[in-house]
Amino acid sequence: MRKVMLMLLTSVVLLSLISGCAGGSSPKTNEGAGADSEKVTIKIMDFKTEITDKIKAMAADYMAENPNVIIEAQVTGNYDTLVKTRFAAGDGPDIFMTRAYTDIQDWSERLVDLSNEPWMDKVIPSSVPGMTVDGKKYGFPLAVEGYGFIYNKDLFAQAGIEKLPETLAELKEVNEKLKAAGILSYSEGYNSFWVLGQHLFNLPFAYEPDSEGMIEKMYKGEAKIADLKNLDGFFDVLDMTVDYGKGTDTIGLNYDNQVSEFASGKTAMIQQGVWAIDSITKINPDMNIGMFAIPLNDNPEDTKMPVGVSTYYSINKDSKVVDESKKFLTWLHENGQKYIVDSYKMIPAFTDLETTSDLGPLAEDLDKYLKDEKTLIWSFQLWPSGIAEDFTVPLQAYVGEQYDKDQAIIELQSIWDQKVRK
Repeated sequence: MRKVMLMLLTSVVLLSLISGCAGGSSPKTNEGAGADSEKVTIKIMDFKTEITDKIKAMAADYMAENPNVIIEAQVTGNYDTLVKTRFAAGDGPDIFMTRAYTDIQDWSERLVDLSNEPWMDKVIPSSVPGMTVDGKKYGFPLAVEGYGFIYNKDLFAQAGIEKLPETLAELKEVNEKLKAAGILSYSEGYNSFWVLGQHLFNLPFAYEPDSEGMIEKMYKGEAKIADLKNLDGFFDVLDMTVDYGKGTDTIGLNYDNQVSEFASGKTAMIQQGVWAIDSITKINPDMNIGMFAIPLNDNPEDTKMPVGVSTYYSINKDSKVVDESKKFLTWLHENGQKYIVDSYKMIPAFTDLETTSDLGPLAEDLDKYLKDEKTLIWSFQLWPSGIAEDFTVPLQAYVGEQYDKDQAIIELQSIWDQKVRK
């Protein structure tokens, strides 16, 4: 399976994802990690809140092996605001998460060139463009990820659903069958910006035949959000998640809420990705689940799954512990099978790490889309930095019935124009 995935991934434009830590640094030592060495503090910021406990456990293991090192790992859902605030205050973390393309580009002047690190020749080829600026490589890629609608197979069977939807009309039929069976279709976390303003709103951009070209035209003012061919389909899906879900209350639910309700069997679907497997199985270890791509029109050939190398670890070039931070990343690669794969349950972005059946059903379904070459890019990684949070505001207003569709589109375009002018 791994060989097939790697072969296919090289043809897919893969982009950027989520965890956190805060901080400054103690004086460093370059003499290794012996017990007699001076204490060194590595401060890490990570936004992958769904695996917070796994990250903390990994940090504890590293400290046990390296008694001169203290790792302060902060995982936060308010990542983008917090990391910028810390850098502005002169207290930037030593290692922090970055996303492909735009994010790496924006941060590049603050990052350490990792091109010559010992693990760099083991990264999958498709992870390289998103972390490269002017020939320098600034990231440690964490995982290959994809997202769609995660569904409860037992509730689908209970509603008499025998075929997964591949068109917008079929998705509506699925929702109607669930409604007739007295089953709530969705719990969505639209209080979490990345669920609504980033991942869901990515779809109409990603569905463009030439997504990168379309976004480039938008930067130049030659195209607008209203020109996206599947924008109506996006709003149709958004309407379904509200109408067949929690209604306007959806804007008050976050990632934890949506996963909890889904894993407890209260709803049949959530819009999430492979990273949610650990959060779901923690609540319901035996849950019978799968994942399918979200359709935006009635052409089944267009229905594909967004797949990307979601996140990288980067090192702050002004850190006082650059050498120790590099050593930590080397250790994480050397132990990647244990932590990235077995613990984090991620599909690794390194050629010398192996995917396993233990990654679960969501990874298996993602692999099917990879094998069938039915994948989309993570277009949001080409957007102006930080815009997904801003996009979320008018989309929440639409969900809350404060804006109609036309008003929401006007406001979304205004946000784009303001970001591009800066």
